[in-house]
Amino acid sequence: MKLLFFLFFAFVQLAAYGQAAAPAAKKGKYETEFKMKEGSYLGFAQVNLSLGEIGFKVEVLCDQKKSNARLEFRIDKPKGKVIGTLEIPYTGDSTYALKLTGNLRHAEGVHDLYLVARGNITFSITSFSFIHNY
Repeated sequence: MKLLFFLFFAFVQLAAYGQAAAPAAKKGKYETEFKMKEGSYLGFAQVNLSLGEIGFKVEVLCDQKKSNARLEFRIDKPKGKVIGTLEIPYTGDSTYALKLTGNLRHAEGVHDLYLVARGNITFSITSFSFIHNY
């Protein structure tokens, strides 16, 4: 099953789209950085969530100490069903890896996946990846 999952993502191109600001390098540290604020989102088209337990790893940068920001994982549209939420912590001048894992039984099948920013604090996503839990 692991090999099948790997081969699926090795040969299927995932399209990413969103409403965030254009990627910009910050102080020359990060190759890609998506600035996120209330209502901004990143989208991934046609993600197969039926391949067993799947999770997401997000690396974030938040330089505001009183962070009430969170990242919502939604399916089908930016205001679609919430399948997970991550609280965004203060990270200072470095990135912090957050993981959301689990069996997404409420989101089986192929869906468009959206990462939607909530809260009045601006933060950046420097990396996003899918992880598989066995």
